[in-house]
Amino acid sequence: MGTDPAGSTDWVQVTDPTHPLYGRRFEILSAPRGRDDHAHLLVRYRDGIVLRLPRRVTSLSALGHDAPRATLSRTAVEEFLSLVKEYESCLSPHRKSSPAKSGTRSRPKIGNKSSKN
Repeated sequence: MGTDPAGSTDWVQVTDPTHPLYGRRFEILSAPRGRDDHAHLLVRYRDGIVLRLPRRVTSLSALGHDAPRATLSRTAVEEFLSLVKEYESCLSPHRKSSPAKSGTRSRPKIGNKSSKN
């Protein structure tokens, strides 16, 4: 927990870039002791509203700031969607379900088996 420069109140910041309140700072009303990232904090939002935030998305997280977090950029989503479209075009109804046969078929062997020497 940090101290706000203007006073002695404890504050917390949302540090998970995937969280909708990323970068915002809140006054802590209640925080469980220990470092359990599955715990939740109660923070003051505005106009008397109290929010319940998972500890793991805040600056109090035991994971730290360098923990890997899954995020998708707009570019990554666009690339993924273009691959999906390309795949779907391969499955279009105009295409045959099996590839065309090529070459001549082998003739089956008819007759006596070769003798062993």
